[in-house]
Amino acid sequence: MQLKKRLLLVLLCFCCVMPLFACQRNEKEEPAKVVYKYGKYTISYGEFFVYAKTVEEDYVKAYGNGIWSLELSTDDGKSSLKEVTVKDIIGNINRVKVLVGQAEDLDITLSDKEKQEALESAETFFAGLTDRDKKETEVTKELATLVIEENMLAKKVYDKVISEHEFEISEEQARMTTFCDMVFECYRVKQDGSVEAYTDEKKATQLEKANEALATLAEDSDMTYEMIIDKYDLKYAGTYTMSRGELVEEYGESITDKVLALSNDEVSVVIESEYGYHIFKMLQSKDEELTKKNKATIIENMQKEYFNEVFKDWSKKYEARFNYEEDVNKELIGNFPFTSAQ
Repeated sequence: MQLKKRLLLVLLCFCCVMPLFACQRNEKEEPAKVVYKYGKYTISYGEFFVYAKTVEEDYVKAYGNGIWSLELSTDDGKSSLKEVTVKDIIGNINRVKVLVGQAEDLDITLSDKEKQEALESAETFFAGLTDRDKKETEVTKELATLVIEENMLAKKVYDKVISEHEFEISEEQARMTTFCDMVFECYRVKQDGSVEAYTDEKKATQLEKANEALATLAEDSDMTYEMIIDKYDLKYAGTYTMSRGELVEEYGESITDKVLALSNDEVSVVIESEYGYHIFKMLQSKDEELTKKNKATIIENMQKEYFNEVFKDWSKKYEARFNYEEDVNKELIGNFPFTSAQ
């Protein structure tokens, strides 16, 4: 099951910003319930609660209360969604601490307008808590405000680092192409899931059909690729929109070059691949809108990769002294409901 962790792992990916992050407390104001310490930061149960409450509401809204009984496969074997979520929350708190720690060095601060926005968001969050939440977790409006302010600082650190580096990609790399692949397959998938190649005789028959179909397309202007697919019952034929990279991954460099050389409405010759014999028809050589979106996505991924490398250097001094299994008070954070996991 694929879970949309909108509020988890986003700083690891650096693609967006969590609405709420843990905040920095004055070291003289030691919280009554300490979850763990990370460098100079003391993480209270109240801070953890802000994360967990937000994640719980988001998950339940998207998937229902039963989501917490789900078991996931991890590197350590099987883990409950609650266990995985708690670990991800701790990781995200640590990541934002590292980023906020860089804000002063990079001369990054919040404007009065941004501070006001943080205050308004905190008031909304705080108003949604029950009296019991506030009493048992030490969450205050001031704490929620600081949480959101740190989140804003983390985002500004990311933006500044990204803005100082050039990310370039060619139109050809980003180009999105739509085509039809009329493939006369030369294999079958058996009931047990294994793949069985056709005999040489059956392959020859498929090649004969492909050549016949190509001739029909050339001679009959009323014949469409949809009609060819139906006539020859092409199980794996279809229309696809792909980038060059996706084409190469699917068909290899040689076939990719042949497909991308086609003009709109042009049909290829019969081309052999590991799958069988193909006839490609170019439907849209370059989809401008999708190419623009793909270019933005590729650049965004380049930014993430670049920032991840920068982040690794920043986090070394923190991670060298932190051990999740030894430093985190799991009994304390285990008190958090995660609704149906109680």
